[in-house]
Amino acid sequence: MDPITIVYIIGTLGMLVGIPPALSLVGDEVGLDFDYVWAIPGIAAFMYLLMTFDVGSVQFQGYHVPIPRYIDWALTTPLLVGYTAYIAGASRGMIAGTALADFMMIVFGLGAVVFSSTAQWVFFGLSSACHLTLLALLYGPVRNSAFGEPPSHRRLARLLLNYVGLLWLAYPLVWLFGPGLQWVDAAGIAVIISYLDVTAKVPFVYFIYRARKNFVKVTGGEPETASGQGGAATVTSAA
Repeated sequence: MDPITIVYIIGTLGMLVGIPPALSLVGDEVGLDFDYVWAIPGIAAFMYLLMTFDVGSVQFQGYHVPIPRYIDWALTTPLLVGYTAYIAGASRGMIAGTALADFMMIVFGLGAVVFSSTAQWVFFGLSSACHLTLLALLYGPVRNSAFGEPPSHRRLARLLLNYVGLLWLAYPLVWLFGPGLQWVDAAGIAVIISYLDVTAKVPFVYFIYRARKNFVKVTGGEPETASGQGGAATVTSAA
C-alpha cells in the first residue's frame, strides 16, 4: 500500500470521528439551526474514501491531483465560513457573501492546479484575492455582527472565526510549495492537507457541539432562543 493511500485512510477515519456529534445536533432545540453541520465531516469522509480508492485522481503537469479534494472543499468550506457568520449574527446577505468568496477561492484554486505556466499563477492570484476578500469579510462585518449577539454566541463566533481564519492562511502556502513551485511532492502535500482538513473540520464540529446548550435559556420548562436572530435564519440558504 502506497503512502498516499495510507494518508487518505487516516483522513477518512479522522472525518468519521466528527459525524456522531454533528448528527446529535440534528433537530436539537438549541436556539440556532445546526441541522446541516453533519455535512461538513460527512462529505469530507466520503471524498476521502474516494481518494483512498484513487477515484477521480488525475495528473496535471506531472502532479497528482485528487479532484474529490476540491469537491470536498467546494461543498464544505462554504459551510464552515457560513456557519461562522451565522453564529456571529450576520445578515443573510453577509452569510451568502462569505460562502461565495470561499467557493470562488476553491474554484480558482482548482484552476491554479489544472492550468500551467502563466495561467496557473493568474488563477492563484484570483484565488488569493478571494481569500483576502473572505478574510476581510470575516474580520470586518462578520466580526462586528457578533458584538450585538448574546455572550454565548459571541464567544463561539470569535473562537470559530479565529480558528478558521488562521488555518485558512496555510492553504495558499501549501499550494505555493506543492503544485506551484513543486518543492514538495504529492505524498508530502497529501499529508499536510489531510492534517489541515481534519484539524479544520472535526474540532469545528466539536466546538459547536460543546457550546450548543449555551444557546438555550429555559423559562417555565420551555426552551427559549437566546439569539436576536431567532431560529428562522439558516446557513443553508447561504451554502
